[in-house]
Amino acid sequence: MFMFPNHKDNYECLLGKDGTHPNDIERKSLFYIFAGNEEIMKQVNLFYDFQERMIKIDNDRASISSGARALVLLGYNLYNNYPSWTISELFRNLDRQNSRLAFQAIKIRFRITEQ
Repeated sequence: MFMFPNHKDNYECLLGKDGTHPNDIERKSLFYIFAGNEEIMKQVNLFYDFQERMIKIDNDRASISSGARALVLLGYNLYNNYPSWTISELFRNLDRQNSRLAFQAIKIRFRITEQ
């Protein structure tokens, strides 16, 4: 499920910092994305307010690639249906690893399990 060793540690750190409820699949999918991308993790406080427990949509100060921006928008959409790019636009900006990250986050959000 996790992309690299620190991914799980980052994910658990974000869940703990937020106090995410175990059944909160919206935040879990958001934090899965954030934890799996180094660019986003370095600036995570520009994308999520841990005190107010909500996304920060005014994050123009963030300096991230188009792929990381696509992941942030996907995370926001999975979190609260925030308007995002189309699926085609989103995946056009993602490399193979980030595509896998995005797909796994979608599976978390919609409780899709492999049989």
